[in-house]
Amino acid sequence: MKRIISLILICLILSASIAVFSVSAADSGFDIRDGVLVSYSGNSAEVTIPSSVKAVGARAFEGNKDITSLTVPSSVDSIGDKAFYGCSKLKTVKGGANITDSGVFAFNGTPYFEESTDEFLMLGKTLLWYNGDSIYITLPSSCLSIAPYAFYRYSDLKMIRCSSELVSVGAGAFYDCGGLVSVDLPSSVSYIGAYAFDGTPFISSMGDFAVLGDGILVRYMGAETQVQVPEGVRRIAPFAFRSSKLASVSIPSSVYSIDPYAFADCVGLKAVDFSDGQVIIGDCAFRGCKKLSSLTTPTTLGYIGQYAFSGAGLSDVRLLGADLTVSDNAFKDCKSMRYALLSNGVTALYDGAFAGCSSIEGISIPSTASQVSTDALDGCDKVVVTCPVGSAAFSSLLSNEMNHIIGDADSDGELSVLDATAIQCYAAGIIAYNGAQAAASDFDFNGAIDIIDAADVQLSIAEIN
Repeated sequence: MKRIISLILICLILSASIAVFSVSAADSGFDIRDGVLVSYSGNSAEVTIPSSVKAVGARAFEGNKDITSLTVPSSVDSIGDKAFYGCSKLKTVKGGANITDSGVFAFNGTPYFEESTDEFLMLGKTLLWYNGDSIYITLPSSCLSIAPYAFYRYSDLKMIRCSSELVSVGAGAFYDCGGLVSVDLPSSVSYIGAYAFDGTPFISSMGDFAVLGDGILVRYMGAETQVQVPEGVRRIAPFAFRSSKLASVSIPSSVYSIDPYAFADCVGLKAVDFSDGQVIIGDCAFRGCKKLSSLTTPTTLGYIGQYAFSGAGLSDVRLLGADLTVSDNAFKDCKSMRYALLSNGVTALYDGAFAGCSSIEGISIPSTASQVSTDALDGCDKVVVTCPVGSAAFSSLLSNEMNHIIGDADSDGELSVLDATAIQCYAAGIIAYNGAQAAASDFDFNGAIDIIDAADVQLSIAEIN
């Protein structure tokens, strides 16, 4: 039976998590945080989700043996991974008219899902599962989203025509549909999940770059090691390059999002040429890129996800951005890192951002970083933190060695002409620095060490600026 899904295989190809923040009061067993229903501890058979809920979080009801009927208010637009997984008595789901996103295995293991006879099992505007046996399928016009694995391994499927309003295709939605040769996918599609079309003739016939929907690069299938992502690509989908033999990649300004795991485990990747235009680097996007030695982010960047560069071979990092958040463990265990320069665009540095970077000698953190976790540099025993007195970094990282004399290139504890000279020599490639000296030399916190920094030091000594 098509619905018997290989859990082991899917777990190997998908990692997902949902983070929730700031707690609010919960009633009648509902734990609701910032509009997300995190968990339910009640024992009612008939459950109505409160109208204050906007999303049902991952595993919120998982394994509940009491619930038989669920009513979902119109305020809810998404259901998280395994939200109702294994609710063995759940037969009826009502409402949910505005649901446009459903996570992996959201209703698997429930009578509602397993015993449905509907050809198209729809919840709101999301197709949860296809129950029919047609080989040429036209999706309902109300379908705006295809849930993960909705057609998983349906080998008889040959052609599918989607609604012109379709917005997203979930992870593995058509995975291993071995007969699928034609997909009418509209340009309205702005998200395609991991491995959505892998194992289909449709994707195999698309050449080196499989670009679908609204400029989504779903998969790179070429053999080149030096790759230029095509102009016009707007999004690089999850796992698009994972484990490929890339040595270098150039990303055009048209790309605004590099999705989770996009380049994960590209162990030969040595260089990434970003362009201004990138806004998001997703969770684990460059995790395990062991030969990636240097990183300068675009000035437009606003988010670096969890574990984005974890385990990478980075030696030096320059974080530029616009209101840039560096998430939990973003650079965890980059054990070759010597220094990191954070520009004035960095505003948040969360838990473990550089944890385990055991070789890092210096990091510069500007006053614009108003949120700095006390655990941001956990395990960085050699690091010297350069930051302004009174800044968030000054308050949060007191357990680390500090240098509050911005521009103190020779690390002698005072600002002098010798510092300006040292910066000029370093910028010209005449002398080498250790990591602490490099971090101290970015006087203007712009992520670069140059003669402007030297000039600013001279002006500061003369008390002109």
